[in-house]
Amino acid sequence: MNNACNSKVTLILAYPYSLFSPKGVSLELKMYHALLLATILSLGCSEPEDVIVQVLYRPSGCTDIGRYGDTMHVQYLGRFYNNRKKFDSSYDRGNVPFYYQLGIGGVIEGYQIGTKNMCINERRRLIVPSKFAYGERGTGNIPGYSTLMFDVHLVQINDEKPTYPVPLDMTTEVTATGNQSCSNAIKNGDTITITYTGMLPDGRVFDQSTKEGLTFVVGAGQILKGIDEGVVSYCPYTEIQLEIPPAKGYGDEWEHGLVPQWSFMYYTVNVTHHTSHDPVAAADEPTELVCETFRQEKCQFGYKLVEGDYINMAYELMNKRNESVGKGEMRYPIGRKIFCPGWDEVLKGMCVGQGRTCWIPARLAHPKEVSLYSLPPNTGFYTTIKVKELLLTHDLRSEEEVKQTSETPAAIVKSPGLKIVHAEL
Repeated sequence: MNNACNSKVTLILAYPYSLFSPKGVSLELKMYHALLLATILSLGCSEPEDVIVQVLYRPSGCTDIGRYGDTMHVQYLGRFYNNRKKFDSSYDRGNVPFYYQLGIGGVIEGYQIGTKNMCINERRRLIVPSKFAYGERGTGNIPGYSTLMFDVHLVQINDEKPTYPVPLDMTTEVTATGNQSCSNAIKNGDTITITYTGMLPDGRVFDQSTKEGLTFVVGAGQILKGIDEGVVSYCPYTEIQLEIPPAKGYGDEWEHGLVPQWSFMYYTVNVTHHTSHDPVAAADEPTELVCETFRQEKCQFGYKLVEGDYINMAYELMNKRNESVGKGEMRYPIGRKIFCPGWDEVLKGMCVGQGRTCWIPARLAHPKEVSLYSLPPNTGFYTTIKVKELLLTHDLRSEEEVKQTSETPAAIVKSPGLKIVHAEL
């Protein structure tokens, strides 16, 4: 808007009812008519140079004012300034307010400028030139150099979890689009690796994977329910677009303060790796606990591990093709079946300093509710374990106390029920 246009609007806003208004008309109604007239006259103006703030309603006795760092929860209608066509609205998403931190980010600069010192229940109209919006590039359905107009209603100011009403008519179905024309479509039980980007309805990115991606078993409950269900029947090594309703997302919970209650989420998912789970092949797996290699290292002292001992161990997990899917170091209580019964059986009878690489059959693998990396539940796998330290024995003795009572280093130890196929590494 040029200076002449600015001056005309300012004049009309300041003086219409002082010159022409009848007696008995409320101040609020006078202001509403003045703003309406100002908006009509401004239609023919060019893009404004600065953000224009029109106060449509401000409650009397305003005490709760948005300040720097406050979390602002607003309902809004976003339209293009030149033709008044709607491009976005919080009212279209179950009346769930949009939120952002005042003065910090998460929203265009024009929004930050236009909502300063705003009261709870105040309503404003913001006219935001492109340089304070999305500039020359634009975003989504907003072209470059677009002047935007927002009707904003501030409903809450706080840094805590607000309570919004549950939208009763909200869908519970995940909407997915992608390629389904393939013979190896993703199904429950398959192991896949994905990279992804998660966006809120306002276009903000709130979640993004690493370049390596995330590996999980489809249908095992290892990932957000909407993604778990949405990738089924689509082709691997393709892109899948997911619209996830709150019922399959975070519902009435706030996820790390980023996803508002009852918010839809939009994920772009790329499936970068796919391993099909074949139940028939699983039936041919060995059913016995077998150590294919046995590391002949001398024990550091002559104590054989038993149930109830607490150790520090290094481990690696391999799938049926002997491909590594995860490794690390952890403290482990033997006999508690923290990950799988097979680990407990392998560890019994070992000593500090020894290592084993074994086949864990399906009957001793991890159950569905405790999944390991990308290994399907109740499926056999290979594991390498090395005992590094005895932290505490079942009878509450430390490693130093055990060493004092140990006479000679133990020979190679064989756990009861453990079949050793190879004695050499």
